[in-house]
Amino acid sequence: MKHSLRFVGEIAMLAVAMATSSAMAAQSSAYVVSAELSTDHGSPVQMAPQLETSGRTTLGQTYSKPLHAAMISKSLMLLPALPRSPVLTVLELQSNTLAAGSNGVDTINTSGTSHAGSGTIALIFPPRIIIDPPLPAPASSASAVDDAKSVHAQPLPPLDVAALRVQFNKLKAAAQYSQVIPGPSQRSGSTSFGSLVLSGPLVGVKPLTFSGEIKANTVVVDSPTVKITLNAQTIPQNPVCDPGKPCPLFRVLETVETKAVFVELTNAAVLGHQVSGNIVIGEAEAGQ
Repeated sequence: MKHSLRFVGEIAMLAVAMATSSAMAAQSSAYVVSAELSTDHGSPVQMAPQLETSGRTTLGQTYSKPLHAAMISKSLMLLPALPRSPVLTVLELQSNTLAAGSNGVDTINTSGTSHAGSGTIALIFPPRIIIDPPLPAPASSASAVDDAKSVHAQPLPPLDVAALRVQFNKLKAAAQYSQVIPGPSQRSGSTSFGSLVLSGPLVGVKPLTFSGEIKANTVVVDSPTVKITLNAQTIPQNPVCDPGKPCPLFRVLETVETKAVFVELTNAAVLGHQVSGNIVIGEAEAGQ
């Protein structure tokens, strides 16, 4: 009798677990680039997630939401009030994002993918738009004319000065979530590049180059003001329950997030200014 009651109890718990877990919404999302930066301790400026897609589903539903852009060209002025402000520029070609998922009676699968054929993201001073005219010289003074020509002939400052430049091709960031109820969930992320080059004063004297699959949370630049992580993954861990103590039947932290390139700035020296905030290139998330 005791065994029968125990069996019935286990079946009831399993049924409740399946019903509740299946009722939870499965979800995923992806985008190609975003940024939030503040300069000289001022108010932050934002570049909203580009080519963002997302999906959400409950029991018995599926979704697939792809987006494509032949070209993404954006710029974000860090100090809009200045005539020549540091600018975050974005140029990506052949970008794709996809959010997909399914939620069955006892199986849940979701995924997010961000892909770009090629691209360049940079923190720069933009090209000079107005060039000062040469100094006027009195017509009666030949030496003054020569001096004016000499001043006009001096080289101008570089047209495009980059504090950070990220160049890549065949970028892919992915996040996958799956669960066979009532078992534990499986969460994973991945990042790969055909090639990746990081350069500029924020990186160091020499450019850094990478290709292929990148290990999770690979930190390639780490200083008090600049941190750059490749394949930055966030997989929240659920609390471990002690034997004999009450324990939640259902997990509550069920997501995985992957960022192909994650740039974190803390009062970083950028072209004569101090910049804080973050830049995300290639983001994917999945879970429920």
